[in-house]
Amino acid sequence: MSALGRTITLEFCKLCGWAHNVWVIHRTFEDNLDAEVVKRLKCPYVVSDLSIITLEYCLLQIAKLHDNAVQNGNKNLTISYVLEFGGWDEKTRSELCMLASKLEKLRQKIKPARNKILSHNDLETILNDTLHGKFCKDADIEYFNTLQEFVNVIHDKEFGGPYPLENSMAKNDALILVDVLMGKLNPLF
Repeated sequence: MSALGRTITLEFCKLCGWAHNVWVIHRTFEDNLDAEVVKRLKCPYVVSDLSIITLEYCLLQIAKLHDNAVQNGNKNLTISYVLEFGGWDEKTRSELCMLASKLEKLRQKIKPARNKILSHNDLETILNDTLHGKFCKDADIEYFNTLQEFVNVIHDKEFGGPYPLENSMAKNDALILVDVLMGKLNPLF
């Protein structure tokens, strides 16, 4: 048991699951949409925009998980909140801090994107067409594997077992949409 309680633990796990689902949808688009085929579609701009929308939204969801526990007197349900208000025993706290440190690596890469583009329309960034938020290939996969470990630790302490972030429906539906867009599947069936 933790000081978070069952409701807060479950809500935090749901937020992590939502970030994971959004990421899965984006990765499915990125990994499976053929750029040359997209150019020949009847709606190439919408498909390209959807890829950007899912990327930006995914990065924003990840960034929000790393907000401060308390900002301007308001509490945020974040990784910091879980660490600060969880009331963990020393072993669990140490494990969570180690995992949070690993998660922080990607957060540091996307923080400038959140501050300059995702949450604000920073004039200098726009005028200079500056790229923010770039990270190494597959760093996002490592991030979500680590987030899964983090979630499992807190969920296990409260409920006695893991909390799977993976929602196969998100990936399956995204793959179907990709197949429809690529002309491999009739959208009516």
